Amino acid sequence: MPNTQPGQNMMLRWGALALAVLLLLSGGVIYGGYSHRWGPGPDLEAAANQLATMPETVGDWILVEETPLPTYATDMLQCAGHINRKYVNKTDGSEIAVAITVGPPGPIAVHTPEICFSSRAYEIQAPRKVVTIDSGGVIQDRFWQVDFTTRNLMASGLRVMYAWSDGEAWKASESPRFDFAASSMLYKLQIASSVSPTSTQVDEGPATDFLRQLVRSNWDLYQQSSAH
Repeated sequence: MPNTQPGQNMMLRWGALALAVLLLLSGGVIYGGYSHRWGPGPDLEAAANQLATMPETVGDWILVEETPLPTYATDMLQCAGHINRKYVNKTDGSEIAVAITVGPPGPIAVHTPEICFSSRAYEIQAPRKVVTIDSGGVIQDRFWQVDFTTRNLMASGLRVMYAWSDGEAWKASESPRFDFAASSMLYKLQIASSVSPTSTQVDEGPATDFLRQLVRSNWDLYQQSSAH
């Protein structure tokens, strides 16, 4: 872990990243209340167990904090399992917030950061775009990337990358509720990182680097769920 001194700027960055993850995940709570509830079946239980094995070290990234989501959010989203973590890059000290949820497709598919942040202290800097993460194999994972500027002069901008998967590649879906309607379960992965005001969408940031190292790691998110 890099030798960094805690201070106001770091607290602001961590606060913004934590808020980003909570808003993105709990944003689906309202919609989740309208969907049918059912208990997690064997596949969902296996998926949740495997999700919990996500490594604490992902390439140059080291886990520094893990916090459970609020109970009301997991209940309404019907999460069978989730992780909510902060990682720091041991090489350059950059920070990211990572959240992955797994559950029924309906509640997990709804809501996007564009809806949530545009009505809060953030403004969309540019329309979202698809970023392809090269796993080094046949499968290509694709994520939405959207940058936000903030009205808070003391805080940095925010970059959010997110995608869904039902056991295949990560997909930047235009209509996740339609695309995954027939799936027995659905994962949602989202990463938030700070960006400088001068950054552009073509600049590769910490979130892209983390995703590349994650998909190229030996960790198999679908190992247990695919066994059923």
